[in-house]
Amino acid sequence: MRHLEEQIQKACIKWFDLKYSKYKLLMHSSPNGGKRNAIEAAKFKQMGTRAGFPDLIFLKSNNKFNFLAIELKTKTGRQSENQKEYQKEFESIGAKYVIVRSLDEFIEVVTDYLKDV
Repeated sequence: MRHLEEQIQKACIKWFDLKYSKYKLLMHSSPNGGKRNAIEAAKFKQMGTRAGFPDLIFLKSNNKFNFLAIELKTKTGRQSENQKEYQKEFESIGAKYVIVRSLDEFIEVVTDYLKDV
């Protein structure tokens, strides 16, 4: 399933970079997923990589929110407990947190978010 999420994320970033190139430096992906050996995993953890951090962070405020956090899931994917904790924490500090399951949903979320800039 992770492979499908990666494909969705690649498509989302490609669309975003083409449509909103002026904001592309404000959209960031955290390298949380994927297979790593024990040494790499320990190094990433020491560097601050945390389980549950959203797949994408858009560091642009609008009239309603401080920033946008996007968790990508397949149609049947579910949030982990760590992801639910991040959602709660981010929303408590004025962020918009969304779960996106397709490129079309991503386009809708970003377009709607940027209407209030």
